[in-house]
Amino acid sequence: MDGLLLIDKPAGITSFDVVRQVRRLARTRRVGHTGTLDPDATGLLPIVLGHCTKLAKFLVFDQKEYVFEVCFGSETDTDDSTGEVIQTGDWKHIGQEALEAALEQFRGPILQVPPIYSALKIDGKRAYDLARQGKDVVLEARPVEIYGLELLEFSAPHARLRVQCSAGTYVRSLARDLGRALGSFAHTTSIRRTEIGELNIEQAHALDAIDPDKFADYLIAPLEMLRSVPGYEASDAERRAIEYGQRIEIEAGDALSALVVGDTIILRTREQELLAVTEVEELLEAGRLRIRPRRVFQNESSK
Repeated sequence: MDGLLLIDKPAGITSFDVVRQVRRLARTRRVGHTGTLDPDATGLLPIVLGHCTKLAKFLVFDQKEYVFEVCFGSETDTDDSTGEVIQTGDWKHIGQEALEAALEQFRGPILQVPPIYSALKIDGKRAYDLARQGKDVVLEARPVEIYGLELLEFSAPHARLRVQCSAGTYVRSLARDLGRALGSFAHTTSIRRTEIGELNIEQAHALDAIDPDKFADYLIAPLEMLRSVPGYEASDAERRAIEYGQRIEIEAGDALSALVVGDTIILRTREQELLAVTEVEELLEAGRLRIRPRRVFQNESSK
């Protein structure tokens, strides 16, 4: 059973808890997730099954969208409502106009210090493990990009916002830094992921709504899950060469003309089945490309 399953993760469970439940529903061990969500966060969690566990790294997940709620006036050690309050400050001076103005400094490329309660590693150990042990955790600021940031609702000391951001952005850090920029403190009270790349929460399924006897009906096919990656239909001869791990030369055409060395191309069969993930190895003359296979997926009829 191969494909992509989009889950609307509920609050209170980890991303791996979702994987365990999907393993039971699908009756297979070959299940993984992409794009971890915090236990108390909800929303879109892509789950890959079967051969698609090997395709996850080729998915284009460079932009994500979240809707989140912020409470001004206090900061916690986790930067969300699950942590202990470590700082408090006045919030009554924060009005909608000031909040709207403060958002501007967080749009575009910014440097962001991740929460100390995060899965980032320090000398091989998770930051959250070190923090729970009471050790000092120092994380360096990292470049991220905020493509869009808007205020949806404001009723002091609470605000509801939507953000489109690059992979690696921490919404909890964004809330914390927004509070400080407004001369106060802040933490998130809820986070919901609504988009990852071209995937949307409207496509997702609740775990308790999935019928195990119809599990395959919920899956997005391998080719469909990779629709954002440039593709090429291989001839029978090209297919045989790729299945033997050989390089082939193809016509770039309009769809592939802008690719450069190192870019990924998805090969499909004439039957519109996933054949392979390949990489542009060389740009040749007359608009041709030499590509090499990175991962080959032979269908049952070719075995």
